[in-house]
Amino acid sequence: MTDRPPTMSAGLPTHTRRPATSLAVAVSEVFAPAILLSVFLAVTALGSSPWPRGALLALVAVGSTTALPLLVVVALVRRGHLVDHHISDRRQRTPVLAGTLVSIGVGLVLLLLLDAPRVLVGAVLCTVGGVVVVLVVNLWWKLSAHSAVVVFVVAGCIVLLGGWACLLLVVPAAVGWSRVRLQAHTPAQVLAGYALGAAIGVAFAVVGANG
Repeated sequence: MTDRPPTMSAGLPTHTRRPATSLAVAVSEVFAPAILLSVFLAVTALGSSPWPRGALLALVAVGSTTALPLLVVVALVRRGHLVDHHISDRRQRTPVLAGTLVSIGVGLVLLLLLDAPRVLVGAVLCTVGGVVVVLVVNLWWKLSAHSAVVVFVVAGCIVLLGGWACLLLVVPAAVGWSRVRLQAHTPAQVLAGYALGAAIGVAFAVVGANG
């Protein structure tokens, strides 16, 4: 398999797409890593601290972990430095992921200074662990970040919200299908993402159970 950016069906005009492809595009966008992590971190912060402290912690966690990195990515896409906001070209991922780690590190320091709940700090640390693994694997292979994040978030929701959140397990299957359908990843890359997300989810379960 080459490292060239895949020919993405998402780039076709809407009227030329097949319904299944349009659905895959929608799934990939709605359940994009930045969106899922933002919602998860906000829920974790608001659920572990009273208002307005919880809102402040959510702002710090989301701002440093997803919002700021995403704004930088969008700016780089508009300037032509990145192929798209999903960073489909594996070769472009390393500097972006490294910059994301710096942003998250600053956020972690702020959370610690604010004496954030252990469960929130644990959620951010788990995110750091995921970014590091993806960064290392990315040196020779294009693991699916979409798949890793969606499994981690679903696992985290089960830890925080209880067994009924198992209904969300259908989401990782839909996301994995969408990434393969759009030729953004191979089935093996999606499965590797699932495995990474599950491992990080277990780590968060340990933190959540004691946080």
